[in-house]
Parts: sequence; structure tokens; C-alpha cells
Amino acid sequence: MASVDRSRTPWLIFTGHRPMYSSCGGVSVDPRFLQQVEPLLLTNKVDLVLLAHVHNYERTCAVYGNQCKAMPKKGADGVDTYDNKDYKAPVHAVIGMAGFKLDKFPPKAATWSISRITEFGYTRVHTTKTQLDFEFVNAYTKKVEDRFRIIRS
Repeated sequence: MASVDRSRTPWLIFTGHRPMYSSCGGVSVDPRFLQQVEPLLLTNKVDLVLLAHVHNYERTCAVYGNQCKAMPKKGADGVDTYDNKDYKAPVHAVIGMAGFKLDKFPPKAATWSISRITEFGYTRVHTTKTQLDFEFVNAYTKKVEDRFRIIRS
């Protein structure tokens, strides 16, 4: 991650299987993995973490160490916007909503959990050098049920 030339590759997205943050059981990765990898994500200013394993959709605030380091603000168009001009931590999205069956969320969610959807679906990501737009689309209705944006200068 440290070798990525951010002038050529402006967005750093980390992918994996088990989520580091999930309302369905909290952290589902090995704690040693979290201890080793999460600091690397912060040090290298990873913008977005995409994980699955849990069969639903969930989005976090900019989270590190189980705490929100930054919350998104609503843009003029109503879209949650994370401003990485002053980077605080990566945003995590669990995108396991194409699983065999969907996992239900518990009634109470952690403070870092911003959006939780138990529907089959897919995601779309569009980027420019200064903006990353992310959408969760319901597979049945084709409607966008969650969207967010990460911006930088």
C-alpha cells in the first residue's frame, strides 16, 4: 500500500472476505488480523474497505479502533459525503448481499454503523481523481437504497 503513487492512483481500496466491522457479530476477523492490518489502513490512508462474508449490506462512518473518527455530512444533493481532504480513517462497507440467504441485523447497532440493509443487491462505484461515488442497488426494485461519496482535493 505504501508504494501506491496517489497522483496516478488517487483511490486506495482494500478488499477482503471477513468484515472488520459488522453489526452481525461485531468484528468477524481474527483479532490478530485486525491488530496488524487496521493500523496499515490508517497509515496508508485507505479510502474504502470492501468486505463480505456477512450476507447483507452495511456502511460505517470513517472508523478506526471501533470508534467513529469522522461522520459524513449531507451534500447539497442529500448524499452522505466523507471529506478526505482531512483524512481521519477509512469507510468500511460490507457488501455480502448476494449470498445464499440474507443475515438479519440485531435490533441495536454499534455507533459506527451508518446504514444497514437486508436486501439482495449489488454496488456501483464511479470515480474521478477527486470524487468516489458509491451506490447500493436493490436487486429486485433496481432502486438505489444507499449512496455515499468520498471527496478529496
